[in-house]
Parts: sequence; structure tokens; C-alpha cells
Amino acid sequence: MQGRWRRTFIAATSIALASQVNFQIYAPGFILTLAALLLPIFLYFNDDINPIQLMFCIAMASPIFRGLLLFISHDGSVDKIIQFVVTDMVFYLTYGVIYYFLYWRRGVRNNSSFFLIILICDYVANFFEISLLTDFSHYTYELFQIIFITALIRTLLSCLLAFLYHYFTLMVRQEKHEQRYYQFIWIAASVKSEVYFMKKNISEIENVMKNAYLLNQDLKDKGTDQKQQDMALDIARDVHEIKKDYQNVIRGLGDYFGSDNNMPMMLSDVLKVITNYIRESIKQKSPNVVIEVKNNLDLVIPNHYYLVSIISNLIFNAVDALDDKPNGLIRLTVEDKNDHVILNVSDNGIGMDEETKDMIFQPGFTTKFNASGDVYRGIGLSHVALLVKEQFDGTIQVDSQLNKGTNFKVTLNKNKLLQEETAE
Repeated sequence: MQGRWRRTFIAATSIALASQVNFQIYAPGFILTLAALLLPIFLYFNDDINPIQLMFCIAMASPIFRGLLLFISHDGSVDKIIQFVVTDMVFYLTYGVIYYFLYWRRGVRNNSSFFLIILICDYVANFFEISLLTDFSHYTYELFQIIFITALIRTLLSCLLAFLYHYFTLMVRQEKHEQRYYQFIWIAASVKSEVYFMKKNISEIENVMKNAYLLNQDLKDKGTDQKQQDMALDIARDVHEIKKDYQNVIRGLGDYFGSDNNMPMMLSDVLKVITNYIRESIKQKSPNVVIEVKNNLDLVIPNHYYLVSIISNLIFNAVDALDDKPNGLIRLTVEDKNDHVILNVSDNGIGMDEETKDMIFQPGFTTKFNASGDVYRGIGLSHVALLVKEQFDGTIQVDSQLNKGTNFKVTLNKNKLLQEETAE
């Protein structure tokens, strides 16, 4: 409530000041002001405020302010000043009443009806004002023309300004919403990939637990020291607790990032998400790296989260391989090969020797360490290869030469790429 009255006060003050920008036409006291141009804009962006209340405040502030200035400057007799003030008040009150009944009270509002009603409000309010100034006489065809043209020009200008600003704010809001959605996709892709491999690790955890119980039983049969038996049993119990925690995490993340949130995306949008995020991520550390994308396929990808993980990991690997190269270039190409889609991620980085090429898809292999010796996070090329094979029935190959660059070729089954994710 307090916010509405504050906006009403601001509107009344602004209109009162704007009314001082004017020029007189047709009859003494009848002026065209900037206030009538600003008035529809206030109404358009404050549609929660009762227009009659708003116009009453404006009708008090603007004409009285004008009358006070006329009185101080001795520009007219007291009777004339009072007449000008009253006719100004009639203009704003008439404007507000018409707007209230023809537009504000209606449930459905749109820009077309707003424009039409503002034109009517301006025309009728001006007609009443000039009628009072001329004692409801001296009507001419020229007068009606002047009033209508004036109302039309002011309505066009004010609505144009209001609609353009509204459209601009909608575009900015939509862009921010799109950025947040893309960020969610990126996070979801990372989480879903991690969950995918956590599920696979469950079987390994179960094997450890099973072996610990078997070890405990074997130690019992051999009459080994009780302490060792208890140790084996404790290991089994601890692993069991780890398994339960693992399953709880998987269940929680799976519920939030499940298939209900997996809206299909165009392939071009998927590539846009990936490249925009990576460009933003590397602009501080690797500002000279250029990422080029060449894609002519218009495919709708239902299972896009895993595709995001695959491509992003390959591009981040390429960024690392550039090793602060001043003219680093990463090129991502997408080709349609009948039943398959071919992705190529190439770079002009440091390349790999034969021994490294033979090891890169092995689980646990990495060449990425930070200064403290910790391994950098990421699902790794072994997991990338597993996603390619199990999710898209595809293959991944690498071609690399030392000091010349590397190319990863990913072949995906098109039918699997266009297929919905199945619940596990």
C-alpha cells in the first residue's frame, strides 16, 4: 500500500513538472503539454493503481502548480487563473474516469485496446476542457480536427515509448531466464553423468561387502584370531553403510534431475549451451583460445544431458592441450552419415605420443594434476567412452601427433541419439 502511494506521489509530481512544458493553441488557457504524453506511460506501467485515485492526485498537483505560477507571474486575472485550474482538473478527472470504466475494470487487457482507450481518453478529455474554456460554443470542424490529431500524435508517441520499453525489458528478462536454464542444463548434465557412474559403482561396492563377509566366514572356519574376524566384519558393515548412503544420494539426485526435467532440445541449442559455458569458463585463464562450431543438423535431442557431458569433456581436454598457445583453436564439427552422427573435436595443441594414446581410455588414467599433485575433477575419457558406447551405441577414436594437435572422432547411433532416456 505504501509503495502504491509513493508511486502515485511520484506520478503526480512528474506530471505537474511536465505540464510546464507547453504551448497554447486555439483558445486562451487551452495548452498542449508534455504531461499528457507521460500520463499513458505511468498508467501502462502502474496498472495496479486505481486510475481514478491517480488522476485525482494529478488533478490536485498539476493544475494548482500551474495556477500558482500564473498567479506569481501575474499572467491573467484571478478569475481566469481559477478557470484555467478548473479546466485542467476536469481534463485529468475525465481522463481517469473514462480509462477506469473502459479499460482498467476489464479483465482482459492488451496493447491494442490500451492504445484505443488512451486515444479516446485524450480526445474526450481535451474536448471537455476546451468546451469549458469556450463556454460550450464556437465549435468548428477545424476544432475537432485539432483535438483528434493532437490526441492521435500524443497517443502514438506515448504508446510507442511504453511498448518499446516493455518489449525491451521482456527481452532482457527472457535472456536472463535462458541463461539460468542453460546453467541448469550444464549442472544437470554433470550430475546425471556422475549419478550414472555411481550406479555402476554400486555393484563394485556390493562385491567388496560380499568379499568382506566371505573373509569373515573364512577366518572363522580357520579359527583365526577374533580381532581379525571382527575387522573383516566391520569392513563389511562399513561398506554396507557406504552403499546405503550412496543409494540415498543417487535417489535424491535422480529425483531432482530425473526424466521429468529432461526436456528435448535442438542440437544447435545443445552446442550453444556447451560452447557458451566453456567460453565463459576459460576466458580468464585461456583468453586466446577460439572455439569454432560447424553444424548443419536440425535434430531434436531428448537425451541431451549425456551428450553435453561427452562434448564438454572433449573440449575441456582440448583447452588443456593448448597449453597457453597464443593462437589456440578448437574446432567442433557435426556431420550426418546416414544412420550415424559424427562428432569431431580437434585442436592444434601439444598432441600425444603413442604410449599416451594407448592409455587415455583406461580407467584412472590422467595427465592432469594441479600444483599440489591433486587430480583434476572430470568424468575422464574412460567414462566418456563408456557413455558413448552405452548411451548412444557409438565409438570414440583418437588421432594425435606431437606438437601438431589431436582429433577425437565420436560416432553416435542416430536412432539412439533421438531416443528418449529409459528409466533404470
